[in-house]
Amino acid sequence: MRERISIVVQLTFLVLLLLQFLRKLVSLICRHRTDQVRDQSVEKYMAGVKFNISYRITMVCSTLLFATHLIMLLIMLNGGEILCDSKVRALSSEVMQVVLWASTLLTIYKIPSNKYAKFPWILRAWWFCSFSLYIICTALDAYSRVANHSQFKVRDYADFICLLPSTLLFGISIRGKTGLVYALSNDTTEPLINGKTDRPLEYKRESLYGKATLFQLVTFSWLNPLFAVGIKKPIDQNEIPDVDIKDSAEFLSHDFDERLKHVKQKDGSINPSIYKAIFLFIRKKAAINALLAVISAVSSYVGPYLIDDFVNFLNVKNKQSLKTGYLLALAFLGGKMVETITQKHWVFGARQLGLRVRAALISKIYRKGLRLSCQSRQSHTSGEIINYMSVDIQRITDLIWYLNIIWMLPIQISLAIYILHTTIGLGSLAALAATFIVMSCNIPITRFQKRYQSKIMTAKDDRMKATSEVLRNMKTLKLQAWDSKYLNKIESLRKIECDWLWKSLRLSATSGFIFWGGPTFISVVTFAACMLMGIQLTAGRVLSALATFRMLQDPIFSLPDLLSNIAQGKVSADRIASYLQKDEIQQDSVEYVSKDKTDFGVEIDNGRFSWNPESSSPTLDGIQLKVKKGMKVAICGTVGSGKSSLLSCMLGEMQKLAGTVKISGTNAYVPQSPWILTGNIRDNILFGNQYDSHKYEKTVKACALLKDFELFPCGDLTEIGERGINMSGGQKQRIQIARAVYQDADIYLLDDPFSAVDAHTGTQLFEVRSSW
Repeated sequence: MRERISIVVQLTFLVLLLLQFLRKLVSLICRHRTDQVRDQSVEKYMAGVKFNISYRITMVCSTLLFATHLIMLLIMLNGGEILCDSKVRALSSEVMQVVLWASTLLTIYKIPSNKYAKFPWILRAWWFCSFSLYIICTALDAYSRVANHSQFKVRDYADFICLLPSTLLFGISIRGKTGLVYALSNDTTEPLINGKTDRPLEYKRESLYGKATLFQLVTFSWLNPLFAVGIKKPIDQNEIPDVDIKDSAEFLSHDFDERLKHVKQKDGSINPSIYKAIFLFIRKKAAINALLAVISAVSSYVGPYLIDDFVNFLNVKNKQSLKTGYLLALAFLGGKMVETITQKHWVFGARQLGLRVRAALISKIYRKGLRLSCQSRQSHTSGEIINYMSVDIQRITDLIWYLNIIWMLPIQISLAIYILHTTIGLGSLAALAATFIVMSCNIPITRFQKRYQSKIMTAKDDRMKATSEVLRNMKTLKLQAWDSKYLNKIESLRKIECDWLWKSLRLSATSGFIFWGGPTFISVVTFAACMLMGIQLTAGRVLSALATFRMLQDPIFSLPDLLSNIAQGKVSADRIASYLQKDEIQQDSVEYVSKDKTDFGVEIDNGRFSWNPESSSPTLDGIQLKVKKGMKVAICGTVGSGKSSLLSCMLGEMQKLAGTVKISGTNAYVPQSPWILTGNIRDNILFGNQYDSHKYEKTVKACALLKDFELFPCGDLTEIGERGINMSGGQKQRIQIARAVYQDADIYLLDDPFSAVDAHTGTQLFEVRSSW
């Protein structure tokens, strides 16, 4: 039997080796001449190769195995002992062993000339299979000799000798790397890992996860290179590999947008369902995670199912064969291995999927905030948007994690009841009834939890909105001595939020008390029912039932968390869906015309605009405006007459009801209220453009900022506080004017630029501007 298995394995690898050789031969014949020239030019710079200990071990072990099998073949041919019924099978097996190990030696010898980074896959597979064959043969020989009390023979010693080098080759095949270092002609090698190199800023390291093999993915060994660096020193940022392209925010954001477009086209609605889009976005990965979770749940019950058989085997082991014990031990080991591997992978997959949804939704929320219409922006403050990206997205991420528990719960409960039924018979009905009693307590708890979560999020939004308004108008509050009044207001909002949080925590504590005591309650009810029904409780049955109750504890514990996360995730998803369905700025409200096709920089024909599209009377109506290139136009009017609204029409921020708006060239806008970024003054003026010293100095001089720079401690590199809190209104206004000037735009839209500057500075700015 052993010889048959060896012949099948060896013959398979001989066929694979022949196919590999033919493929190499065809590729060598079809290789283009330019490839040969390229290989020669590369080899020209290769002065030598350094053989490390790993490569030398493979050579020594392969040589030892080849020599051992060759000696055994010669012994057989000279009439030596053959431990097989068929001499032909024994000789065939030994001949194929000699051929395979000779091919292995030849392949290893050719590796330095081919400059492989890893051993070929077929070679590593052969090492793995040969190790398995040797360990099985050695174990069978040892068991046979001990059981029959016979002496060890030459073949037994040969198998034992072959087992040692094959074990080393198996260890090398797991890592797979040849470890060869190719020296350059100028006696230099690869740069040091921690050395400084002249890499460009856009240089990025490969993703370890993206290029990992199947074995590395199963064992998570693709993280080993990162661990190897981290165990020696703290990991720098440039040493952390990039994420896989499928996990990047750019790819995920684009993919989620495609899903939204698909749902929008399929349903024919303006506002597509975010639930359908998320389902399409995660369905493939979620299906794989679900399969792994189900396998993990099923394999976790192998132990409780076999405990009774194992106890019975120990009680009557003299009446059963030893093979039954080995099979039970292998079943325990196999079930635990499958459970561990699948559990780690579905946990990793669930976390990965949650991060993908998080990246896609945060990107979508951020881009939505840039396109919100003015009316929609009034109903969603920056504090609420921050809540969406921090709190609500986290709730949805947690829900993605708990998704697998939805289909794991019925499987775990069904398997537990089945095991209890096979173990204690009708006592499983009592366990089922007790389980349903404990789980039915979730219905009222979930209802209250959902209502409390809605109240908590509403109170949180009110508090964040009030806090943002206070911080934004802190100067006014201090000047008017309103700080204590608004402090009381924020504290009252915080008290409302704390009250709802306290109610939610009390409900969670009650839920925890019920479900932590659930397994004990089920055990008492089940064993009491067995005693009343006269079911005999042996040691094996009790141990099996207790182990099953222990496994049943997980779905019972996870059920309240699952329902709580479903309630919280539903509320958060509804809030995000409502936000994503808000009106946006019209993308086609402004038509951009090429500069060589018109003489006008700004042209509005029969324009009709409104801040509120549902209002019966528009904000601006019948607007006719044509401004030629190079003209300076001043629009005057009383307060509230629509001057700022007219500029908003040209920027496309106001809802266009009728007419056309044409813009020719780039534009720069200076709003009435200064808008300052946190950072230094120079960054506020450059606004992402390249620094041109001549252009920058000319801009600063034109905007009367030279004297201000002399007063600042670090000149134009002085850090500006949040919203320019450490600057005067005139300084902030002139900085944003300089920002617009530095853009070198074709059209400048200035909304009352002298409102915050004094008369002298305003005159200077006006005179300089008149000369542009």
